Amino acid sequence: MTRQIPLLALSWLELIFFSCYYGGLAGLGYHSLWRIALRRRNVAPAIKSVLQTGRFADGTPLTRRYTNLEFLDKKLVPAVIFYDGLLTGACPLYRLLLVDIHSTMQAMALCMLVSTRSKSLSTISLLLPTFWNVFNQFYGAAFVYPLYLLLEAVTTGFNPLYPVETETSRSALLVSAMIGSFLPFTFLWPAFLRSGTESRQRAIALYRFAPVVFSLLQIVGEKVLGAQMIPQPTSQASPYLVAGCAATVGHWYALGGALGLAMRLSHRKGRLGALTLVLKRLYLPRSAEETTRLDASVLARAAHEFLQYDVLVLIAAYIPYAYYLLAPLNLASPFAMVVSLVLGTIFLGPGAVLAFAYRVRWHLAISD
Repeated sequence: MTRQIPLLALSWLELIFFSCYYGGLAGLGYHSLWRIALRRRNVAPAIKSVLQTGRFADGTPLTRRYTNLEFLDKKLVPAVIFYDGLLTGACPLYRLLLVDIHSTMQAMALCMLVSTRSKSLSTISLLLPTFWNVFNQFYGAAFVYPLYLLLEAVTTGFNPLYPVETETSRSALLVSAMIGSFLPFTFLWPAFLRSGTESRQRAIALYRFAPVVFSLLQIVGEKVLGAQMIPQPTSQASPYLVAGCAATVGHWYALGGALGLAMRLSHRKGRLGALTLVLKRLYLPRSAEETTRLDASVLARAAHEFLQYDVLVLIAAYIPYAYYLLAPLNLASPFAMVVSLVLGTIFLGPGAVLAFAYRVRWHLAISD
């Protein structure tokens, strides 16, 4: 039995609004990532120096071989240069933001996968979420995800997705959500454990293949394991719940780490002042701070700022999208819903809010 919920068909005015908003947000994201974060603080000379000398400013060697395929390895070097300074453990704030943003992006990857599977069960259709996730790997979430949400808004009109037709596919989605939640740690582990330079940089490089691995998880679940070997989901929306919970854990880890750092500084600035300072350094780009020399922290600080812009743009993208997913359910007044989504973003994280919004919309729209 299906609960009848009024469908939200977008008017021309709404189409224009979403096109302008998410198109503009994508443009702002691209500008923030590639024209601000990576175009100052002597970032370009620092990258050029690493490429020419094969060493970072602190003397760390640059590994250039990851797959033994020269043409492919050349494409992976920029990611290694970008992330290496964030994973050395030099600054705990880097680790906290890495966990937060990558758990958020993994939740989005799951939302893309479920959306694709609800529309088509063909194996070839999995190229679509793979494309979007690879696109994100190379151009940044602040640019790519608003474009994806714009496309989803235009094509689905915020209507509930159709249920995935087969039990095998539904069960495989649940397994993909559970295993996929750990995918970011295949490259984040050097931030937690002592590792050699080569191991750390190879982990960074090979994580570029995570989108392909994530899609392969779904294929393996559907084609190889079989429905009888996979736990049956209790709800069509269970994968969203898993992804949202994983994103929440990542966000709570970042907030808990920030609170711990603030406690160490509280004797100098007071508890509230210390917490405010740590959260600003964790999430807000320090646009006024410029670097005038090529020191070892130039690239790491630029990469951290890059991820900070990712977080801010994703918040601006996810809150209105989640609102329009939930609005037809009439769960609360518009004002109360907006306040709830903002508070949810603060305390659960943007990735969790979007995944949970999808879950609530689908769970209430489709009776299992």
